[in-house]
Amino acid sequence: MRLLPHSVVVCTSTHDQAPRAMTMSSFTSLTLSPTPLISFNIATPSRTLDAITQSGHFNIHIMSGDELGVQVADRFTRGNTDDVFEGLDYDAGGETGSAPPLLRGDGVMYALRCRLLRDEPTGGVMRVRDHVIVVGEVVEMIPGSCGKEFGLAYADRKYRQVGRVIARD
Repeated sequence: MRLLPHSVVVCTSTHDQAPRAMTMSSFTSLTLSPTPLISFNIATPSRTLDAITQSGHFNIHIMSGDELGVQVADRFTRGNTDDVFEGLDYDAGGETGSAPPLLRGDGVMYALRCRLLRDEPTGGVMRVRDHVIVVGEVVEMIPGSCGKEFGLAYADRKYRQVGRVIARD
């Protein structure tokens, strides 16, 4: 599976007004209609997962397919250290401090504001062994600061750019 390219995103949320974030490559679109739904999985335990389940809200940041996207993505692979957001351009939790951090700087193509899907029986969270599958509803799409054509990919333990077109319709 390591040879199959995956998209790279950064997920942010807030737990008791503390910002949490992680880079992931399990992000996928489920459906666009009747409302856009996305999913991803997280290994447990996870402070970011705790933030998502406590608050019910999170942001997905789609990284640009260049060095700027890599810089942002790589920052959030080290876990939720106290200084992980230091030096980044982001909106921190809105007026109440409870909204998920919104990354604004270079390397972010789009941000998706999401909420946990409230459908029963799992409420948007389903445990599968040592991972949790999260399903969210996209409530807003926010343009980022860069207009790259394609997002960042990951395969064979390296960040990748989407290459040339092989066949056209």
